[in-house]
Amino acid sequence: MSELRARLNRRPWLVVPVALFGLLAAAAAAAATAAATAAAADAATAAAGSIGVGIQAGPVSLKTAAHPGGSYQLPAVYVVNTGTQDESVLLKIDRISPGHGRTVPPSWVHVSASPVRLSHNQSASLPLQLSVPATAKPGRYFSDVVAHGSGQIAAGQANLGVAAATSLDFTVAPGAVSSPWFRLPAWWLPALGGLIVLGAAAFFFRVSGFRVRIERRAAPGDVPEGQEHADVT
Repeated sequence: MSELRARLNRRPWLVVPVALFGLLAAAAAAAATAAATAAAADAATAAAGSIGVGIQAGPVSLKTAAHPGGSYQLPAVYVVNTGTQDESVLLKIDRISPGHGRTVPPSWVHVSASPVRLSHNQSASLPLQLSVPATAKPGRYFSDVVAHGSGQIAAGQANLGVAAATSLDFTVAPGAVSSPWFRLPAWWLPALGGLIVLGAAAFFFRVSGFRVRIERRAAPGDVPEGQEHADVT
């Protein structure tokens, strides 16, 4: 080491190349350490798997105006599992984005087939049913359809979930929903079907020529009618 210092003192122009070489060696070592750390993190992430939920970009809208007391079928909502782990996707109605109109009460919207279990890259379309109460105020309504995933990731001391959202909007027009002036009871259709079946069976027997005759025969040992007698001893 002392010999190297002596050479450098005799030849000071060698100091700059030696310093550059030291800097390059240190930078290479730091880059190798960072690459190793990133590779280890990627390996840990791949081993643990990833979580993610996607939802359609287009809004969920009712094309026609709704009326108080009416029930309407909303467009189905498309959801997909974008992670590598299985997800149980649950739809909820919640206002999380800015928009114009009254907030949609969650009780107005019924989500069918939710939650739904999805594997990696599997998707599903979940139908929504809108039921507007008779006391609903007219106007525009706005909220969000939020898809919540069941998976969680650890971030320090907190567990974070994944979710995705798309907007929901419709308009309630004044006036109650129109209904027909005459409404048949719910039992009339099954009763009508039974009458049709009985009528068809009667018509078939009539045109087929089948006849049903019932006769009564005396059992052995019975006394024919009108021939009863009593033995006197």
